[in-house]
Amino acid sequence: MSPDITSTNLIMYSSVAVGLVLILLLIVYLYAMGKKSTIETQNPSKKRTSKAQSFVGLEKDTVPSLKLRDAKDIPEPSEALLNFELLEDIADEEQKQFLLEASSLKKPHPLLMSLTRDISDPQELLDIVKKDPELVVKVINVANSSLFALQKSITTINHAVVYLGVLQAKNISMQFALEHSADFTTQEQKKAYHRIWKASFLASSIGLLVAKDMKLENSAELSTRCLLDYLGDISLLAAKPEIAEFYLDFSPYFERLQNIQNMLGTNPSIMAKVFAANAKLPTEIIDSLGANALALVNKLDSSQLDEEQQKVALFSYIICRLTDIIVFERAMDNIDFEEISFAETLNEALYYSQDQVERYELGQINSTLRNAKFKHDVGEIVEKLNLNS
Repeated sequence: MSPDITSTNLIMYSSVAVGLVLILLLIVYLYAMGKKSTIETQNPSKKRTSKAQSFVGLEKDTVPSLKLRDAKDIPEPSEALLNFELLEDIADEEQKQFLLEASSLKKPHPLLMSLTRDISDPQELLDIVKKDPELVVKVINVANSSLFALQKSITTINHAVVYLGVLQAKNISMQFALEHSADFTTQEQKKAYHRIWKASFLASSIGLLVAKDMKLENSAELSTRCLLDYLGDISLLAAKPEIAEFYLDFSPYFERLQNIQNMLGTNPSIMAKVFAANAKLPTEIIDSLGANALALVNKLDSSQLDEEQQKVALFSYIICRLTDIIVFERAMDNIDFEEISFAETLNEALYYSQDQVERYELGQINSTLRNAKFKHDVGEIVEKLNLNS
């Protein structure tokens, strides 16, 4: 066989092989797209999963994370919880008009929307914060407070951001932006807000610790989401000073929510959604905040949130309920639980949480709760917050 014929054959065979590979890749691609289309058609009511995946990096526990309890060891919840109907809109039209007007009396801080973005670059945060000199001063003051126990005072916002870190500085800035958006006139209101401020700070800190221990890539966003969970409480407190007592009388979350709903015909979740929409925050935050109490009545899966957003709402709900036990109920000075469950905590706000944790595959939260370093870190933050003041 001549060299020319061999070369020609090789070229021909190579072309055929390449062609077959391309056809095979096209078939695989068309199959994948067809499968995706079928799934979306079968679930037309479900929203598509948001592009920002908060639980990337989450792995299933190789060891069971939940205790198996005998049914007789699990206490019964109160009739009040079993019969509770969570409002998803303001019940009375007159009350609705008043609360909507009250929540819009003061325009949200102009930088609030910018601060809710995913910010990782210190310069980007500095460019935002420096637009408001008052915000700069407040961040520097917090950095110099007993909360961080500095050896040497911080005098510039650049130094404060470097020392605190972008996330911590951003969340502190956001807290003050929220405070700017509300007026507190009575001493009881101011005391209640001061306690809510500490709760939101602690929730964002605990949320970050848990998310990092779970090795989640979007731990910073989850931390901020936990902070925003108290947005509705701030909005309602500004509109109705008389509810301050519910934040100062050591009542548990469910009792507080029930009392506020009975008194006002609304609840913090509804008002959080109203405030967030008024502040033109991102749609996914508005929707998520509006659903942040659905975990209490086990209705997350019937919401309009996609599964990823439901997971975020549940994560934030759990972190904030643990925070409530420390800050508002003063039942303990640290997280001293082995798992997220009603049987373990005896807290009705977590009555459905064990099932929800299993369903959404968040059992690693329980592993984190048992981690000695995590408990130590939370204890240090709580001590510095000085909750008795």
